Amino acid sequence: AVVSTQSTGVRDVVLKTDLQTSSQRMPLSNPTGQAMVSKLVPGDNISEVINHEVKELGGQLLVCSVSYINTSGEKLMFRKYYKFQVLKPLDIRTKFFPTPDDEIFLEAAVTNTTPHSLHMQKVALVPSAIYNVTDLNFLPNGESIFADSDYINPEDTWQYVFKLTPKLDAHEKANVKGVSSVGKLDIGWLSNFGEKGRIQSSQLQRLIQPQGELVVTVQKMPHLISTNKQFSLVLRLRNTTDRKYNLHLTLTQLPNAGVIWIGDTKKVVGEIFACSFIDVTLDLLPVKSGVWEIGELHIENLLTNKKFSYGTIGQILVGLD
Repeated sequence: AVVSTQSTGVRDVVLKTDLQTSSQRMPLSNPTGQAMVSKLVPGDNISEVINHEVKELGGQLLVCSVSYINTSGEKLMFRKYYKFQVLKPLDIRTKFFPTPDDEIFLEAAVTNTTPHSLHMQKVALVPSAIYNVTDLNFLPNGESIFADSDYINPEDTWQYVFKLTPKLDAHEKANVKGVSSVGKLDIGWLSNFGEKGRIQSSQLQRLIQPQGELVVTVQKMPHLISTNKQFSLVLRLRNTTDRKYNLHLTLTQLPNAGVIWIGDTKKVVGEIFACSFIDVTLDLLPVKSGVWEIGELHIENLLTNKKFSYGTIGQILVGLD
């Protein structure tokens, strides 16, 4: 606000505001320098409300410039400077947890670093073009897992989990190398005075490990089984290449194994076409209680005589009968 303190008033009053950050100076109001009023009588004032989304942390400087013409026709000007510090309201840490099925679980830990409670309105993950996202922060009835309170207290940390599923087919995934962008977090909140806040992270990236020609994943296996009780294991063999495979499978026992293969330990799997898969059912028998690894697998492509070996393919908990 600008108040006229002269006894005779002034005319052609111009009010401009600029924000100076560590990287740039930007106009917030009246960039063309137009006069706000043609005449300002003694004791009267002009005011302006400015809205600006702060996007940079650290020290910032608000520059208010006022120019006017007095009764003598002289053009005068003065400036006021207001320094303030922009602190980080939220601390965000992320972790990636990849699965054998090429899905990714993203954990985002959000900590309130302000001295006041914040009303969390939105924490969402906007996926990149090659992923679909599933928000795991809601119960089956649609309620948020934080339904008891939407207010995060100072120094409290809330953990959000999202599941990312690739849109690419097996051949496309095999050709993806290096760093991949999975998406960005979009977080909105209200302060204790009702002021809106928003943070949108930069693209979250992860290093993609090269995918093998033949990928073996467990599709079906019990988590707990009793000793001497036979069970079945379903494996998926995925051909990620653009060539046809003809596979032969050999099963060997791990040393001191608590779970052993039963039945025929040599199997002809057959043909798997390019960028496709086949499911194979194998039978096992737990003979000792405890947590045991399952393996080993040796697979040969009969068309090229190329061999693939997999030491362990999973673990299972065996209880007493």
